[in-house]
Amino acid sequence: MHDVLQDRGVWAGGLRSMVLVAGEPGPARRGPGMSERDPGAHRTPATVLAPQGWSPAVILLLGVAGMLDFIDRFVFSSANDAIKHDLHLSDATVGLLGGTAFALLYGVMIVPFALISDRGFAARMASFGIAMWSIATALMGCAHMIATMAATRICVGLGQAAFSPSSSALNAAYSIPEKRSTSFAVSYGISYLGYVIGLAGGGYLVEHIGWRATFAAVGLAGIPVAIAMHLFIPEPPMPHVVRNGESWRALLANRPLRALLFYGMTSQVVSYGITLWGVSFYMRSFGLSSGAAGAWFGIGIGIASVVGTFIGGPIADRVAVRFGFSGAMRFAFWAYLVAQPFQILQVMTHSLGLSLVMLVLTTVISALCTGPIYGAIPTVVPVHRRAAATGLYALLANAIGIGLGPPLFGWISDLLTPHFGADALRMSLLVAAVLGFWPAIHLFQLQRRLRQ
Repeated sequence: MHDVLQDRGVWAGGLRSMVLVAGEPGPARRGPGMSERDPGAHRTPATVLAPQGWSPAVILLLGVAGMLDFIDRFVFSSANDAIKHDLHLSDATVGLLGGTAFALLYGVMIVPFALISDRGFAARMASFGIAMWSIATALMGCAHMIATMAATRICVGLGQAAFSPSSSALNAAYSIPEKRSTSFAVSYGISYLGYVIGLAGGGYLVEHIGWRATFAAVGLAGIPVAIAMHLFIPEPPMPHVVRNGESWRALLANRPLRALLFYGMTSQVVSYGITLWGVSFYMRSFGLSSGAAGAWFGIGIGIASVVGTFIGGPIADRVAVRFGFSGAMRFAFWAYLVAQPFQILQVMTHSLGLSLVMLVLTTVISALCTGPIYGAIPTVVPVHRRAAATGLYALLANAIGIGLGPPLFGWISDLLTPHFGADALRMSLLVAAVLGFWPAIHLFQLQRRLRQ
């Protein structure tokens, strides 16, 4: 569908020409510039459905569920050093537990879960995922061996593999194209509160009640949300599609989606590496306790993410109405690029105050692109491939990001310890910050291709 998105105004105008309004007779219309190569070029009227419409209640519930996703994913970071000393582990092993163990079933199962979601089971898959990761997080507090810890962390990844593509499909179904960046910005903005609770609140709880009780408390909090998701969100109607041999190769032939996949994969290696080692960085480099480090880092990154995301979504929608889809992606590119020098300063400075200011600036500015990036994924593919596209993005971005980022920078820290001592983790995260410029290349290629 990449040809469709090249025309100005396609975000608010051309995209609607591809959606048959419920009850409107006549054949499905081809959007401006749609070619025979487009995934949606041969769809019949029965294959395209009108969106469910703007539903703030659904977006809010998805945001709350996403917040629990971040809490249960990142509370591990607050307990990094406590787990390391309790179980006598190296940084590399902690990184493997926090990252690679999570990514094992996440990477294997996210695509099958996405395919199930695309066949009319999105709400039920989301409910199942929340319940799965919540129970697994609670049980993590009972782990006394590396194998048990790894098994529960693997199950957290399994639950979040079910939730990620299904929640994106639900978000797209219960929003409208001209508000899609705003819709994703709202749900992800709420989700980013999980940074504050998982990192700052998690650090406080680890310091006062221990890491085992902390995992039990945050895990069990997700069960009521899983029940609400099952009871109150109806499955959106899905098109009856004659797929005519559609394959993953056809999905990957979508050039805008392919550029987004490369961006997600490279950016999340850096992001998860810095985030999951952030609390330990402030403990080792500035002598803070786990509670203080978690509070400063969690509040800084959490509130800044919420603010940046809430601001960026509506701005991107306005830019897209005026300059087309390529304009929204150009806005995302500049937001991401401008943030990167501040991230280098954050890890290099020996001033705690300056480091925290740079953390906030980095996060606010880079979070401006959250809404347009996540809103773009279900926009550049047909309705019946939304969860599949999101699952593919999450597979490459999250599975590789979480699976590779934390252990990679933990291994670099171990490697540099004989030379830099307590500053080894700082130098490891400096490597991550420099690598942060790589994803900007893919966003630049995306916006340039769309503009052409």
